[in-house]
Amino acid sequence: QRHLTEPSQYEFMLPVYQRLPVSHAVEQLKEADVVFFSVYVWNFQLSLAIAKRLKSRVVFGGPHVTPDLCEKYPFVDDICKGEGERTAVAILEGKDKSNGRIQDMDTIPSPYLDDVFEPLIKAYPKENWIALWETNRGCPFSCTFCDWGSATQSKVYKFEMDRLRKEVDWFAEHKIEYVYCCDANFGMLPRDLEIAQYVAETKRKTGYPHKLSVQNTKNSTERSYSVQKLLSDQGLNQGVTVSMQSLE
Repeated sequence: QRHLTEPSQYEFMLPVYQRLPVSHAVEQLKEADVVFFSVYVWNFQLSLAIAKRLKSRVVFGGPHVTPDLCEKYPFVDDICKGEGERTAVAILEGKDKSNGRIQDMDTIPSPYLDDVFEPLIKAYPKENWIALWETNRGCPFSCTFCDWGSATQSKVYKFEMDRLRKEVDWFAEHKIEYVYCCDANFGMLPRDLEIAQYVAETKRKTGYPHKLSVQNTKNSTERSYSVQKLLSDQGLNQGVTVSMQSLE
């Protein structure tokens, strides 16, 4: 929404974020000219059922998208490949998508600081919201069982610290209880401890957020331990993921 060259030419509806019956979701979306679906394993079949009943232009994106998806499901008109901020705009504006990843992460507007979610929060004032939060994007590893590193070309690009502090302040101001950090390897970068400290300090001052869930890094053991201990001591820790491989 904030990436468009002429945003005034578009009207954005509130997103359908709840797991609704197909007929209810179709009713909410039927007036849209274009409908974007972000799909993963848990909502793929439901998204297909909704999309099949829409007469709008249908675009699928997200981790579950495959190159042959439009061939398998003719009612899907387009797929988003790569980072959605760039690809979605290219589809709406009829332009060719630039190759490569977004390297300057601060060219991506913050959905929190730019009030993208304000209409949704006002429409559902009693909802207990969960915030998905990126402090960086990418993964330097190439684990066989995971496509994250290969999908991001093993590069990690960071959001600026000032922006991250302001987003934490936004979470506190809007009383967001649970923040899910989407970083692939939290604790890998030296500044990750500083980020965790700021979240902990904000919770001490404001009471929010209640929990910060992170995906632990695969290395930097001492720093990763320090991050987890800090989160645990401040009551922020939502648990630790321990991976087990059953086959070599």
